[in-house]
Order: sequence, then C-alpha cells, then structure tokens
Amino acid sequence: MAEASANAAARSRHLPADVHTQLLAQRTHLISELAGAIDNQFNNIMMSVSSYAELELKKAPPAAKRSLEQVLRNAGQATYLIQKLLAFSRHRTLVPQVLQLNKVIEGLNDLLQQLAGERFELVVDLEPHPLRIQADRVELEQLVLSLAIQVQNAAASAKQLVLSTKSVSFDRTQLRAGEEMPPGKCVALFVAASGEGQGGRSERSLPPHGNQELASSLTLAAIERIVKEAGALLRTDNRSGQGAGFAIYFPAVESENLASKQTVPEKTLTSSRTILVVEDDDAVRVPATEFLKMEGFKVLQAKTGVEALNIAQQKRVPVDLLITDVIMPVMSGHQVARELAEMYPGLKVLYMSGDAAQNQSQDDVLQKPFRLDKLNEKIRSLLGE
Repeated sequence: MAEASANAAARSRHLPADVHTQLLAQRTHLISELAGAIDNQFNNIMMSVSSYAELELKKAPPAAKRSLEQVLRNAGQATYLIQKLLAFSRHRTLVPQVLQLNKVIEGLNDLLQQLAGERFELVVDLEPHPLRIQADRVELEQLVLSLAIQVQNAAASAKQLVLSTKSVSFDRTQLRAGEEMPPGKCVALFVAASGEGQGGRSERSLPPHGNQELASSLTLAAIERIVKEAGALLRTDNRSGQGAGFAIYFPAVESENLASKQTVPEKTLTSSRTILVVEDDDAVRVPATEFLKMEGFKVLQAKTGVEALNIAQQKRVPVDLLITDVIMPVMSGHQVARELAEMYPGLKVLYMSGDAAQNQSQDDVLQKPFRLDKLNEKIRSLLGE
C-alpha cells in the first residue's frame, strides 16, 4: 500500500500543469461537498453545547459560573474556526460592508499564529487609529491568510512573518503602467517575510518543486481575484530589509455609517405572545424552547413542518412568531412560513440556518450556532418590544 501511494505520488509530479490544475479543482470541489455535508450537523452540535451551557449559566451559583463561561468561550472559538474553513471552501454571494482592517487582522491572530508555527515569529504592526475599507469580510480574511501563506512559501529562510497597516495617500503620478486606483486616501496592508537569508532574492521566487510552484500560482490567482473584487491595488513589496512580500492598497472609507445600537427593551407583552418553534433536531429545539419559556413566552414546538401545521390547526391560538429551521425533511422552513401566513395574517418569521452560504437578509435569519441572548434580542426586535 505504501509503495503504491509512493508510485502514485511520483507519477503525479510528472503530469502536465493543466492536468494538475484539473485534479486540484476536483479535489477542492470534493472537499467543498464534504464540508457542506458536515456543516449543518456541526452547527447543530455546537448550538446544543452552547445553548445548554447558557441555560445552566442562568441558574448556576456564582462558583459554577466561571466554568460555564469557559465552555461558552471554547464553543465560540471552535465555531469561529470551523466557519472560517467552511466559508473558504465554498462559493458564496459576496456581501461588501465597511470594515475596520485592523480589527479583521486582530480577529485572525490565532490562525496567523498557527500558520507562522515555530519557523516564523509573527510580528503585527497596526496603525493605531481606525482604518476603514469596504470589502466582503470572508474574502478579506481569506486574502490576509493567503498572503501569509504565499510569503512564507516564497521565503523559506526568513525569520519573521510581518503584517502591518498604514494610512497613505495616492495620486495619479504614483500609479505605474497598467495600474488603476482612484486618487485620494488609501489603507495599505503590507504582508512580508523578513529576516536573514533573503539577500537579493526576488520577492516572488519559489522553490523549484513542481507541485509547490503550482500551488503557489493558484494562491496568487486567488489573491489577485480578491484584490480586484475589493477595488484594491496589488503590488509586490520590496521594502529595504524585508524579503518576499506584498502591499495591498484599498480605497479608504471616511465613515462607518453604523446604525445606532439597539438595546433589548424591558419585557412588555411577552406573556401574551405565542411562538411556534419548528426544528427537526432535538438538541437545538429543546433548549431554545426551554429558554423562551423562561423568558415568559408561550411556546409551541414541532419537529417537522407537517407537525407544525397540525399543531396550529388543533390549538387554534394566534401565533405571533414562527421560528423555523430553513432545511428540514418533507417541508422546508419557507414552505411552513407560507402555509402559516395564510392562517395568521401578519405572522412574523425568524429563520434559523446552519448554512453560511445561504443568501438571507440579516433581519429574518439567525446563523447557527447562535447565543440564546441573541435569539431573545432578535425576537423582541421582530415583535416590536
């Protein structure tokens, strides 16, 4: 078996580059399909862990609260990591928004530390004041990680992986042939490998191994695509004292245009409101139902869309809000919502989704896994409390 694997690997090194590219594309598609298969299951498991921990936290004595809070932090970190991997492996609709570049980089610190490993010291030098740009968050995160991988692969003997940000100004006289960039204030992101052993080596030089060179070219293609979609400018960075590196220039956004934060108001008509929860996974539905009852709502629950319609017909009580999973056996959440809307004109609907790739508005969807306090905030907003 080992000999067969070695022979297969040896043969693959001699395949033409276009065949390598096709095989890599097929492998990436397979990984994406597998990721999609475990996505919903993983999110439901993490939803169950965090929900039960949150319920116990409400009832726990002070001595036990610290342990439960640590469980919630660990669940949140695990969720963050898996969602990043899933998001990077999928085709998705871009959602450009105003982002603070420094905060995005700070949020990736753990992943960057893992990428740097023991070979590189991670050095992060961020300009102290907010640097705002417009980009898709997942694409921007993928860009930062791809740049880090690229410069490490191209600088095997470097000692440091350096990320820095800076506010700069561009005018047309600074543009090189073929470059496009609106004049004005820009936000610069520099990612470079630094340290001894670089000498005069080209910032794009690569080890002469076919598979690694192919992987590097595909990484560069992904970097160039994301930069173009963000309306930014990509340059190789050859600043004195640093080796392989890149500089990305984003048009600066002057203001964030952030909506005023909404606070959860005091409970008003909670006891007279009825919520129907439809979710086929007990581990998600049961703690959510228990939590809503603790908050004072009247709660009905169903495992399927058909059961939900039967409950609504039998109970004959007004339902104010439907909370439903999007993907369920037999009837989808959207089908359930359409059927119930005919029975209850003015029915409010809140969807739960474990699929980050679904194109849902932020007003009517909660991305699993979510905290129960976030569910409470969303419900009261929809009900106008």
